[in-house]
Amino acid sequence: MRRYILKRLMLGLLTLIGVSIIIFVAVRLSGDPVLLLVSADASQEEIQRVKVELGLDKPIPIQYLIFMKNSVKGDFGRSTRYHRPALELVLNRLPATIQLALLAFLVSVGLGITIGVISVTRKGSWLDFSGKTFAMLGQAMPEFWIGIMAMLIFSVKLGWLPTSGRGGLTHLILPSLTLGWFSAASIMRLTRSSMLQVMGSEYIKTARLKGNPEWVVVWRHALRNALIPVIAMGGIQLGRLLGGAVIVESIFGWPGLGQLILDGIYSRDYSIVQTGVFVTSTFFILLNLATDMTYGIIDPRIRYE
Repeated sequence: MRRYILKRLMLGLLTLIGVSIIIFVAVRLSGDPVLLLVSADASQEEIQRVKVELGLDKPIPIQYLIFMKNSVKGDFGRSTRYHRPALELVLNRLPATIQLALLAFLVSVGLGITIGVISVTRKGSWLDFSGKTFAMLGQAMPEFWIGIMAMLIFSVKLGWLPTSGRGGLTHLILPSLTLGWFSAASIMRLTRSSMLQVMGSEYIKTARLKGNPEWVVVWRHALRNALIPVIAMGGIQLGRLLGGAVIVESIFGWPGLGQLILDGIYSRDYSIVQTGVFVTSTFFILLNLATDMTYGIIDPRIRYE
């Protein structure tokens, strides 16, 4: 177990280095931020002075090495837009994104597993048909369209929920449902297919022959063994929800990390983009490791080598 965790951590470290190189180069392809910081009639001397101040006068490999050296110390640079440490800004926005992603994850897992199990136990019925329709629509309709339609119906027309901002529970309902919609459909489809395989197993027949109630056979015996691929999918989906909330945060004006990264891209704020992606990548890698660890809890037959 310890050897497996160390191996995964090393792979995670290499992945982080790869991600940092890609995002470091990619943000520099978006344009020169100095041109946004100086006046339109700035002289070449003034432009060069700002470049030197930001460390952008050096070759990109040298800039990257300086970035990595400072990152190890916890210094991810200063935002050229907010004039504050980038890590501080990212960490200030992170709780809002985690709050939104966790609620969206709970919604997607709850809906996906429940609808998937009901679809299997009522195979061929209108409930099964409704479940499959839900999965198809969930994966076919883009998040931005769902968010706009939900806002139009429940906020503008009916006036039941706020259109944007972060506040109480009512502010969370539309963004979390919009963000979790696609994941719920994915989890539902996987739960259904996994349950169909498990329900035909010999031990399920044995459980029924022992006189167990059907709900015990389904929810205790079948679902537990069908959960392993669903857990793997859930870990990936949670990482996607954390890193992919940019569109939903923009639609609903949610003051999260995705919105901050998007603003950083528009203003060519290298430090904000690099730090935001680095933090979300770290979360994604740790979530995948935690997901792998739960396999052994669900199925004790699994061994880590």
